[in-house]
Amino acid sequence: MRVLYDEIMNSSIAENIRKHGWQFQYVFDENEELPSFAYSIGFEESYSHPEIMIFGLSKDVMHSLLSNLATDIKSGIVFQPNEKVKEVLSGNFEVMFKRMKTEFQSEYAGTAKDYYQKPFEVLVMLWPDKNNVLPCEQDCQLTVQAEAVKIV
Repeated sequence: MRVLYDEIMNSSIAENIRKHGWQFQYVFDENEELPSFAYSIGFEESYSHPEIMIFGLSKDVMHSLLSNLATDIKSGIVFQPNEKVKEVLSGNFEVMFKRMKTEFQSEYAGTAKDYYQKPFEVLVMLWPDKNNVLPCEQDCQLTVQAEAVKIV
């Protein structure tokens, strides 16, 4: 039964990637004990760019951000790890992309891992608190991204 499910899921993902260049993958905790997160599947296949994962925002906001990032990547922008980027959020707020440690891929990007069946990269996008301090920096007032910091 699991094999059939995987085949159907991979077929659906492949179709979304063929149509749109990528798929939005949303993950949430039914018990609401852990923050939800979302990631792309297809950036690597369509644009030769690492997948991108975002934690702790609403589903709609994460979809919008990933969609905007897909447009940027499709136009040739490459997001590099450990560099602050201003153009992703409105205002002068900066984000930073950090590489996900590969040992967390099965747990956090399992659907992408099942789809690709080969090594791939995931960049976790860290977003700032109201003072433009990132969760990987001292004095950040956000805790909703603690899970994200743990896996980079």
